[in-house]
Amino acid sequence: MDLTQLKYFKTIAESGSMSEAAQKLNVSQPALSAAVKKLEDEFCVRLFERKKNKLILNDSGKMALTYAQAILQKSDEMKALFCRCRQQDHVLSLGFCDPGPMRFVVPLFQKQVPDIVVSSQMIDDEEKDLYSLLFFQFDAVISLREIKQTDVDCLPFAREELLLSVPNDHAWAKKSELCLSEQKGTEFAVYGGIGAYVRQVMPFLKQLARKNAVTFYDDYFVFRQMLDQKAVATFTTRLVRQYRNDGENRVFIPLTDPELKAVYRIAYLKKNKTRLLPLLQWAQEKKLF
Repeated sequence: MDLTQLKYFKTIAESGSMSEAAQKLNVSQPALSAAVKKLEDEFCVRLFERKKNKLILNDSGKMALTYAQAILQKSDEMKALFCRCRQQDHVLSLGFCDPGPMRFVVPLFQKQVPDIVVSSQMIDDEEKDLYSLLFFQFDAVISLREIKQTDVDCLPFAREELLLSVPNDHAWAKKSELCLSEQKGTEFAVYGGIGAYVRQVMPFLKQLARKNAVTFYDDYFVFRQMLDQKAVATFTTRLVRQYRNDGENRVFIPLTDPELKAVYRIAYLKKNKTRLLPLLQWAQEKKLF
């Protein structure tokens, strides 16, 4: 008995016709008849009752079909498992605490290293156990949090900072840097967004709103329309500005407030470092940190 015989038997049983099964399998009817005969001889039972042009499973055949289906299913599962194992060396599964680094890193890295497929996903709950995620879901996690475990490398991956974005005719356009907490009486527009970095800087921005006219937007389309219509100061980040255009003729000014700076870390199991080397080398070449 082999898997081919079981596949032939299963197809005949489900088709109820030798000719129909032959068409589905693209084999000759004599080959199918021989396979069934060999099974029947091996089991020492008949599997079908032959009535006119129809093949009907008898009780032994119904029992054999149940086993054949289970065996073939397990065979398919085993093939799929080893296929995933073969592909694993060419797939990186990454978890990100923020859309900023995810939307910047993944497409650029994928373009430069096309042989490695990147699967990326947002970690929407920053309280999740990142250590556990490294074991069960991701090859690496890019987060503002640090993991301190003996079997984990947790390294600086990319710098992030809030940048002031103003029209090139704005009063601040020629400034080389600015301390935002010292400003008052200025109009700002803020697109909220999501992610760990937004949650980090939002208390500072809400404090800023006490001394300035700050409008918060949660719809990017509305926010973008407003920027086109009004010469107002807004914000972007070091990474986000690489892929998001908030309008032409704008100047980006570094902010010196320490609350607006952050470091993304990449965490991975030490035993998996070889798999992460292409990404780590790429990040180093891009001078993300």
